[in-house]
Amino acid sequence: MNTDDLRRQVGAILNAEESEPADWSQVERLSDELEQQLRSEPGSECPEVVWHYLSDVDLRIRDNAYGAQQREIVRHFVDTGEYNDGTLVSPWTCALVVAVLLAVCGVLLWLVL
Repeated sequence: MNTDDLRRQVGAILNAEESEPADWSQVERLSDELEQQLRSEPGSECPEVVWHYLSDVDLRIRDNAYGAQQREIVRHFVDTGEYNDGTLVSPWTCALVVAVLLAVCGVLLWLVL
């Protein structure tokens, strides 16, 4: 499945979920069908944010705040094709980790010698 097809199918699920009232039975059915289709096509690429969205229908039904957050992230993917599957780490955080590791190594070296 290519990205455009994935975006279109996920968009259909979002539309069912964002209708008033949400059609949860259709959301579950469409999510299950898409998940099965993706698993049956080994070459398909699916962002982690979409996998979470497809598998978390029950959580979104129970927790509206979580659902709103997931819908926002997935809506961005559907609208733009862009997604972020990782957490960005600032250069300052990396520098701090390196400094702490160097300090620990220095103390261990001092203790051994």
